[in-house]
Amino acid sequence: MPTRFSFSASKEKMKRQFNLDIKKELQQSFNIGANQNAYILTNESLELQIFRWGLIPHWAKDKAVGTNLINAKLEGIGSQLSFRLPIRQRRCLVFADSYYIWRKEGRDTQPYRVQLNTGDLMTFAGVWDVWLDQNGQSYRTFSIITTPANDKLQKLGVTRMPAIIETGAERTQWLGEQSLPNALDLLTTLEDNLIDFYPVSEAVNSLDNNYPELHKPVDAKSL
Repeated sequence: MPTRFSFSASKEKMKRQFNLDIKKELQQSFNIGANQNAYILTNESLELQIFRWGLIPHWAKDKAVGTNLINAKLEGIGSQLSFRLPIRQRRCLVFADSYYIWRKEGRDTQPYRVQLNTGDLMTFAGVWDVWLDQNGQSYRTFSIITTPANDKLQKLGVTRMPAIIETGAERTQWLGEQSLPNALDLLTTLEDNLIDFYPVSEAVNSLDNNYPELHKPVDAKSL
C-alpha cells in the first residue's frame, strides 16, 4: 500500500498539464504521510483544494480512524462501510509528482521513488468525506484507491499501487460518472512501461524530513 507521496509542482505546471488556473503559489511537500495535507480536486468543485490524507467517514465517532483509512482497495470498495457512499458521491483526484515504496528483505529495507517516465504529474483516484467534531469543526479528508501492483513493481515485493488516471477525458469521467461500474472500470493497474523507479535515501522514512534532497537517487542496498 502507498503510505507516502510527494508533490513539488509549480502552478505553471499544473496549468499546462491540467488547465487549472491557480492564483497562489503552491506549497511543496516532498514527504506526505497520514494525517498530512495534500492537494485534491473533488467532484463538487473545479477549484484546487487542500484535504487531509486519511478518510474520516462522516458517521465516525472518532477522527483517529482516519489514520487507518489512507488507502482503499479497489476490490469490493462499493460495499465497504467506510467507502460505499464516497465512491458513489464523493470522488476526487489526488495530485502527486511521485510516491514512495519500500523493498524489504529480512530486517533491511530500501525506499524507492516511483514516478511516471514522462515526467508528468500523477493523478491518483480517490474518495473524500467531511467529518464534524463535537465543536462543529470540520475535517476534510480523503483516501487513495489502490489496485494490484504491476509486474515491474511486484519484482520489488510490492503488492499494491495507487490507481493512476492517465488522461484528461478519464479524469473528467471519474469525477462526473453517475454509473458506479463505469467509474470503477476506469481504475486499472498502470502498465509497466509507464513508470520508473530508483532508490532514495532512508531519510524519507521519517516524516520529520521534508526537503528536495529526498528525491535524489542513491546507491541501493544489496538485499
